[in-house]
Amino acid sequence: MDNFVITISREYGSGGRLIGQALAERLGIDFYDKEMINLLMEESGFTRETIEEWQEKKTSSFLYNLYMSTQERPLSDQIYLAKTKIVNQLADKGSCVIVGNCGDYILRDRDNVLSFFIYAPMEERVKRVREVYGENPDNNPNIVKKRDRQRSDYYNHFTMSRFGDYRNFDACLNTTIGLDLTTDIMEEMVRRVFGGTADEPGK
Repeated sequence: MDNFVITISREYGSGGRLIGQALAERLGIDFYDKEMINLLMEESGFTRETIEEWQEKKTSSFLYNLYMSTQERPLSDQIYLAKTKIVNQLADKGSCVIVGNCGDYILRDRDNVLSFFIYAPMEERVKRVREVYGENPDNNPNIVKKRDRQRSDYYNHFTMSRFGDYRNFDACLNTTIGLDLTTDIMEEMVRRVFGGTADEPGK
């Protein structure tokens, strides 16, 4: 298949973004994660600060909803709609890896998509967030749990699915085995499903 898409949903600190980047490099295809913010700025016209604040938030405040009932769609809704449009455009454009952004749900009806969920034990995630991401110097698991909860609440709010539900993915992988081995497994799956060699993935 000439055009294929890999979506990666992940627990915070599990290494999903690092794996996605490595996988895209191995396959020679585009990678989208934080780049999505620039694309959302172009599509929506919102500032970077607004998108960073609202792109993983659901609208839950009663007073905010009451105010917005007389205005246009809530910011979070507008950003999600823009995100949906962009993810579909990226999938149409060419083979790529999309991390987060509800990619598995948005592209769920396409037959050229492999969706993965990446997870890991809490202690490993806390350690990675501190040592690799340079965050959480106090090794506070509540910081990791908070980010997990934000992602879960956002995903559950905007989709018809539950965050991390294995039934929504082609494979769920625990990175306790190591990021390199996890990437190896995913790469092998991609090549077996979509064909191709190291130099010509998907051909």
